[in-house]
Amino acid sequence: MNWHGLPHGEFVVPGLLFFVLGVALIALSILWPDRSRVVAAVEPVELTPLPAPAEATGAVTAFVREISWPTLIDPDAGALDEPERRVLIEGLALVGNVWAGELLAAAFDQEAGPLRLAVIEGLAFCEGDGVVPTIERAYASYAVAERFAAVDAASRRADIDLLERALRDTDGSVALAAAYGLHRARRDDLVEESIANRTDARANEIRKILPLLQHVE
Repeated sequence: MNWHGLPHGEFVVPGLLFFVLGVALIALSILWPDRSRVVAAVEPVELTPLPAPAEATGAVTAFVREISWPTLIDPDAGALDEPERRVLIEGLALVGNVWAGELLAAAFDQEAGPLRLAVIEGLAFCEGDGVVPTIERAYASYAVAERFAAVDAASRRADIDLLERALRDTDGSVALAAAYGLHRARRDDLVEESIANRTDARANEIRKILPLLQHVE
């Protein structure tokens, strides 16, 4: 065949070569495996059972608060329930001497909840070297009720130092109780001095209440 007799015959052979090469590339792309395809696991990870956690072994120990302070009164007292211990606490507050103060100071370390509050209230009426430090410890408590009871005890004992500190308590009821305690001790001047340059919420509450306290005898 005379290719030169056709129009543009010089382009026929290269055209056929490009056509064959294109067909070969298309076939190769179809038959060649796709390496980018994700191969699914026979057993997916999320379905693989995880090892069971080790079971906790050993006995669970329950903490039991030991109440032994009544044996300081009577070694044969035995175990007393809460109502019986409350009667003892109130009785010691009525006695109010050094012996009673020492017993209540010991009870403070062992009692909790309402009975500890009763101990703090009872300490207000007792004497002894351990009374004031125990009231100080009660005021250092995180429990607002215990701090309030400590401030009330300090008020009854005219403990000026503790009452002055309590004027800055973060709880409003405790701070107001401290202000009232200083008023009872005829030390309104300390209250006024404490709040003179303060603008916090506690100082503002005391500032509003103080004129009313000055009319209370």
